[in-house]
Amino acid sequence: MRFRGDINGLRAIAVIAVVLFHFGVAGTQGGYVGVDVFFVISGFLMTAIIYSRLEKNAFSAIEFYKDRARRIIPALAFLCLCLLVVGWVLLLPKDYAELSEHVLGSLGFVSNLMYWKEAGYFEQASHDNWLLHTWSLSVEWQFYLAYPLLILILQRVMPLRRTRWVLAGVALASLALSVYASSRWPTSAFFLLPTRMWEMLAGGLVFLFPFAASRHGSRWLELGGIALIALSVLAFTANSVWPGWLALVPVVGTMMVIYSARHESLLTGNRASQFLGKISYSVYLWHWPFAVWIYYFGVEREPVWVIAGMAASVLCGWLSYVYIESIAQVERGPSVTRPKPRPLVRIGGSMLAVGALASVTMASQGYPNRLSEEFRNATAELVLPRKSNGWCFYNVETNPDNEIGEDGLACHLGARDGKLDALLFGDSFAGHYGPFWDDLGRENGLRINAVSSNWCYPSVTDDFTGYTSGPGYEQCLINRSFLEDEIGRYDLVIYAGQWGAVYDKDQMAGVVRAIELAAQRTGLVVLMAAPTNYDISVKDMYERSLMFGRQFDITRFEKTRDDPVRAANEQLKAIADRYPNVMYFSRESMFHVAGVPSDVTAENVPFGLDQSGHISIYGSRKAAEAFRESNAYREFIERTRHPALLARARPD
Repeated sequence: MRFRGDINGLRAIAVIAVVLFHFGVAGTQGGYVGVDVFFVISGFLMTAIIYSRLEKNAFSAIEFYKDRARRIIPALAFLCLCLLVVGWVLLLPKDYAELSEHVLGSLGFVSNLMYWKEAGYFEQASHDNWLLHTWSLSVEWQFYLAYPLLILILQRVMPLRRTRWVLAGVALASLALSVYASSRWPTSAFFLLPTRMWEMLAGGLVFLFPFAASRHGSRWLELGGIALIALSVLAFTANSVWPGWLALVPVVGTMMVIYSARHESLLTGNRASQFLGKISYSVYLWHWPFAVWIYYFGVEREPVWVIAGMAASVLCGWLSYVYIESIAQVERGPSVTRPKPRPLVRIGGSMLAVGALASVTMASQGYPNRLSEEFRNATAELVLPRKSNGWCFYNVETNPDNEIGEDGLACHLGARDGKLDALLFGDSFAGHYGPFWDDLGRENGLRINAVSSNWCYPSVTDDFTGYTSGPGYEQCLINRSFLEDEIGRYDLVIYAGQWGAVYDKDQMAGVVRAIELAAQRTGLVVLMAAPTNYDISVKDMYERSLMFGRQFDITRFEKTRDDPVRAANEQLKAIADRYPNVMYFSRESMFHVAGVPSDVTAENVPFGLDQSGHISIYGSRKAAEAFRESNAYREFIERTRHPALLARARPD
């Protein structure tokens, strides 16, 4: 089809919006709509290619797929190769292995399905994902695979000109699904083709239902369309329900601009717009890794680095266009050229080579031996305490050595010859307090049995925060049965759990009943607060700082996930106040430096680990040290030495 300069300029608007948004430029919080603009443009162009060739009896689905491969794969494969090379120097083993997995997902055009299962697009943790932006390429590729086949099938049962009505119906159905799913399953609606397809079909409908506006009318049509896109960029935020009804604003705006067909427009036809539009695909590919890069080094709030990152995105995008994309690209300017088959062989070969490199990297778990021995020693205890590394968390979900059954009911901490028998009970959050209680138990004569497994928070109901179809649920039922049967033989019962998840799922009633049971049958009950829950893995951020000799600053990171955790902790404190033999260990008593609440130790090492709020072996031990300095510790020691409690203790 004839080259459309106005559409090329529209690409520039789209990529500018996305780049400004991803680099956090103020006022562009809705810049993610640039992807929606790209979707509409893509739908228009693909529909024009398919229908124009079908009308001439010259359409071949195979040739169509080859054209798309030449357009998309070379620059994408080259970016993936560069990231794998740079990752060898920059990334921690876990991150490097994850990058390799994402490379495979991107080259296989299923990355949207991978990210659908991982962190949401707008979450802070998404800044760790170097190829997150390829989700849109996967959606487009899936559309490219299905779209011509659908049209060919429709053409067999009806005249070609009538197929547009079916496509209009499919677009409306997809829009309705998008509206419904966006409020119920927002991550699915964002990443998956069925709820995004209508945007590309909207572009197709512009071609299938054409109309010619007057010269004056086309000018206002273009201005109105660009105004809707600009309004979307300025008004929408990461909290907007997306896609859904709101996505109609940039989508309709893009349709208006394409309908206006203003080839000589000052807004889209100027040299800057044409230049950026021409290299927009490569700029889109390169901009996100640079945005992740400055976040990786903790300089995302420094304007000079933001500007440098955006400039580097354009420069690398231009180089990629000139030396990679243009060589294999089917369409170049107003003319259309047909490359010989040999470039397709090179494209397939490069894709397989990069995929093989990624597979080897993933299999090697990111080459952990790349790191110095000093670094490995400094971070050795920044892991979750679990059975496999000498502690008590009985992980039956991912560790095949931990079989479901009574083996998970006995794991001893503290003083083996202690005077008081204690039970530490809960999920992985009870498990991560293992070093804490081992330390205090040895010092204060506590024989502690730790019973903790996946998602098995203290409760006497069948409620569960994990998957009830998995082994974790089976083990939890065994654990809770043990709790009800054996709780009376313990002098001290300690409850810990991922209280925020319990609170979110409205399952606190079972916790209350478990506390009542313990208060009635044992001498002393301790409720442990859940630690601060950050939106990212603070351990990963600390290790990156350590790796590159940068000062670690935990205040950089958001903790919106902590809201339900704090609410649950407050509820536990209120429950503890109802009973004379129930104590509540607050965060402030365990996580502080010289009495000042802190999420890092005096050495500026985080107590915490991951996005769930777990603490490490190191953090658990340091929490025990900090706890000794608190009033809560002194009260706890007094209570454990109370004659009434000691009278319960059985002699050896």
